[in-house]
Amino acid sequence: MILEKNVIRKQENLFTNKKIIIFGDSFADPASAHTPTLYMAWYEYLEKDYNITNHALSGTGPHYSFKEYYKFITDNEIKKEDYITIFLLSGEDRIRFPNMGSMSFDNKESWWINNPDLRRKKNKTYYETFKSEIDFLFLTMHDELEWSNFKNLGFLYMNSLLLNMKTIVFHSLRHSTHTLISAISKMDSFFDFSKLNNPNFYLYPIELEAIADEEFIDFEEGIDIEEPIRRNHFSQENHTILYENIKKFIKNDYNHIPFAKNIDYSYNFEKNRDTKTGKFIYD
Repeated sequence: MILEKNVIRKQENLFTNKKIIIFGDSFADPASAHTPTLYMAWYEYLEKDYNITNHALSGTGPHYSFKEYYKFITDNEIKKEDYITIFLLSGEDRIRFPNMGSMSFDNKESWWINNPDLRRKKNKTYYETFKSEIDFLFLTMHDELEWSNFKNLGFLYMNSLLLNMKTIVFHSLRHSTHTLISAISKMDSFFDFSKLNNPNFYLYPIELEAIADEEFIDFEEGIDIEEPIRRNHFSQENHTILYENIKKFIKNDYNHIPFAKNIDYSYNFEKNRDTKTGKFIYD
């Protein structure tokens, strides 16, 4: 009864709530603001109406995001009811060792990220020096890592009620191209996750990576359209739609606006499309 009254009281304050805190990865990383661009990101649109705190950082996963989240929820000076939390759950394998790689869930061992920015000698030396310890962690914690986002989802849901804090959750990475949220993917056929949705909590049913991939008609050909053409992996159209959807979710309207698909990026490559297939015609 007390919890129900708290939820009702929170709903009465939704429109006066002016603080949003964001946790996540590159889909919300504000560092993209330093990239030359002609359009605004979804979190920048929210700044028109809300006081935004953004902890998102590219390439990170729950291991990083929850460290920031723990600081937030345990800070007794912060009134949690004054905040709306937007949490982007990324890959469980993205453990934040110093500038080094991820793991293969199939092989249960780590691998060095093949990225020019991470090939600095001292970083690779760290990985090679501690590879056995890193692999031991991945091996012994494999099941915990695989199920961690399932547990993370429950933790965010529980806190949305206990702290009376509106929480909106997105998955960053898609099931079909990653095994990174495999536990949740496995349970999709058993559980209807929409049952979690209530005035204090909403889980968006489509992965952000899937939305980003479907923007580009030639995605299967391996062409990646990124900054400055796309900020945080999204076109201007979908940044705007994501912003509009979040506004709806805040008001407990969970009928989301469909995202844009098959956007014509050909002008960025000075190439034409085949009118029959919709694919680029390459020289």
